[in-house]
Amino acid sequence: MLTSKIVPVFTVFFLAAAPDLYAAQCSNASLNGTYAFSGQGFGEVTPDISSAGFAPFAQTGLAVYDGKGHITSATFTYSTTTANGGSLRGTFTGTFTVNDDCSGTATADLGDGTLFHFDLVVQSPSTFTLINTDPGALISVYSAHRIGGQN
Repeated sequence: MLTSKIVPVFTVFFLAAAPDLYAAQCSNASLNGTYAFSGQGFGEVTPDISSAGFAPFAQTGLAVYDGKGHITSATFTYSTTTANGGSLRGTFTGTFTVNDDCSGTATADLGDGTLFHFDLVVQSPSTFTLINTDPGALISVYSAHRIGGQN
């Protein structure tokens, strides 16, 4: 009988404490290693491609984060509806900043003057999510999971 009264008390305690288990103690060191990422969304296109002015895309790739604020190397494959059709493959480098509350920003540099900007949230040492904040990037969300290296 005592057990049936204690379980609800501990349940409430653990639910209240659970958000603090991975308390906001992040830094640039939180992103360290090779991450596989994938994303999808909508991007602006010309009217000859879509009268709505946007088309869906999907993207996947690998990126190496050094734990010090740099994306040292990355590859991607991007697929959407374009006037040229098909997929695009490429590489990029970049920078990132992770705040102590586990939020942050990242910038990807394609090396030709093209930059992409993101807000990010670190969920755990091996998982984070990004959303593109550039004009014309409509609902572009990416999930990343570490597949190599460690913190």
